[in-house]
Amino acid sequence: MDAGKCLNNFSIEPLKEPKGFIKVIQWILAIFAFATTTSVDTFLTVTARGCSDAIMEKVDIAYPFDIQNSYFTTPLCNRTSNPDGNKVYLLEGSRSSAEFYVFFGVMVFLYCIAALVVYLFFEELYRRSNVWSIVDFVISAVITLLWLISSSAWAQGLVNLKYYTDLKKCGLFDTITTCSTDNCVQTEFPNFGSLNASVIFGFLNMLVWGGNLWFLYKETPWFQNRSEGTPQGTGGLPEGDPQRI
Repeated sequence: MDAGKCLNNFSIEPLKEPKGFIKVIQWILAIFAFATTTSVDTFLTVTARGCSDAIMEKVDIAYPFDIQNSYFTTPLCNRTSNPDGNKVYLLEGSRSSAEFYVFFGVMVFLYCIAALVVYLFFEELYRRSNVWSIVDFVISAVITLLWLISSSAWAQGLVNLKYYTDLKKCGLFDTITTCSTDNCVQTEFPNFGSLNASVIFGFLNMLVWGGNLWFLYKETPWFQNRSEGTPQGTGGLPEGDPQRI
């Protein structure tokens, strides 16, 4: 099929149907899901209360949140005796769950574009062949499940991230010998507002994809054959049945 024929087949009518305009919403929500995750650039700071010449150390926190590779240097007091300091790495990050969540969000974003191209340029073929509607329904069901899995994994990853960036709560200060005399404190905490939103968008995506399954199911031959096999106005009872009124 050449480009001219494809353009001639273009129709905006599918966007007026649930499967079409919901796909646009899914496309937008997928962007919000991975964009709110990757756009975070925050930090934490630590210093000491046990001396007048305390140094304030800043630790950057950003995607993919492999904070186990982030560090600050100690001692925080009397650095002149050890100008280079000793590197103290944070305990644990959330890289795997964050990268899985973002990767899946990008894949959904691309699938929505592909699905919209099919709807807008190949709607006649979509309706003529049962394969398209079945594939669309099955893929959407899998995506719904994976949104649940990836969002749950990332929600737990965010909980871990908040815990391990609270250096007193996670016990990191207890592992630093100089902190017993320097009285190490965390003066600033990371801002995870965008990441809280990213988790919400993940579960919202799951709900929208799950709700759209009904409309996609109505496009499949399974629903159509079931509807055609039920006599209208008889409640599904055959002619001559004594229960039929």
